[in-house]
Amino acid sequence: MSADNGSRARRSRGEVPTGPNYGTPRHGSAFTRLRRTSGLSFLGLRRPSGQLTLSGAVRGELRKMFSLRSTWVLLLSVMLLQPLSTGLIACALRVLVGHGQQTNHFLINLLPASSDVFWSAVAGGLFPAMIVVGILGVLVLTREFSGATIESTLTANPRRGMVLMAKGFVLALLTWLAAQVGLLLSWILATPLLSVRSGILPASKSGLALIDLLGGPLMLVLFALMGLGLGALSRSKAGGIGLFLGLTLILPLILGFLRSLSPHAGWLQIPFRLTPTSLLGTFLSDLGRASEAGRGWWPTWWQAGLIMMVWTALCCALGTLVFRRADIG
Repeated sequence: MSADNGSRARRSRGEVPTGPNYGTPRHGSAFTRLRRTSGLSFLGLRRPSGQLTLSGAVRGELRKMFSLRSTWVLLLSVMLLQPLSTGLIACALRVLVGHGQQTNHFLINLLPASSDVFWSAVAGGLFPAMIVVGILGVLVLTREFSGATIESTLTANPRRGMVLMAKGFVLALLTWLAAQVGLLLSWILATPLLSVRSGILPASKSGLALIDLLGGPLMLVLFALMGLGLGALSRSKAGGIGLFLGLTLILPLILGFLRSLSPHAGWLQIPFRLTPTSLLGTFLSDLGRASEAGRGWWPTWWQAGLIMMVWTALCCALGTLVFRRADIG
């Protein structure tokens, strides 16, 4: 009886098919290798999970910046300062023209405004916005040092160069958007306030509208990145803001004061014209050889843009060098 049961069990086990077990394939089999290399990973396009990427760092910095109230306040300030400054300039011009009409002064011919005056009023708000974006650039990195969160950031991503690059990319994008929106609002506001006598710009300034509307926000991006580099260089809010204000405000004042003291200090005009604030004014107003003929060299608008790029690259290079090699503490 038991012998019959054992023989039937052996026969039933022998009837089970001995095909491949797809649930638990053997290691090293062709099927296992095909499963591991299926899809995009078979082409080598899918990155392993957990690998640090620049796009991931950028997304993290976007979430981090949008979660801070100071970021929204500074970006709104950049957008609103430009139309506010344009409105003040337009009102001041109207007051001066009204005074000129009563006294038969030459300012009566100022309005309807010529095109160069019109675009100067539109781009006038970029100067106060320059200070705001520089402070924003400093705070992007230094507030993590003051808040003791830089250690968490570098623990999640120990590649300091990638962290700084992601911060710079997000800062440049947000600065450009805020500056572009603010400049368009200034243009819309200045159109009814300053009636343009002719839509044709002078021959020497034929591209002034494009320079101001498209190049102005890009110049603010350079100032923001300069602030980021100075913040990485100093690693403190007060130090970074002090360095930025020293380069943009204090240095031109000192050079201008020294130039006015001595008649033999004419050579100081060249370093004065190479300061970041002077370069911004040159770029926006397209000052060139025509306005400063016979008074030494003055950079044209495209030269001013290139020199400003050199300023930004120098500050970012020094900040990156210090940020990558200095201890975090």
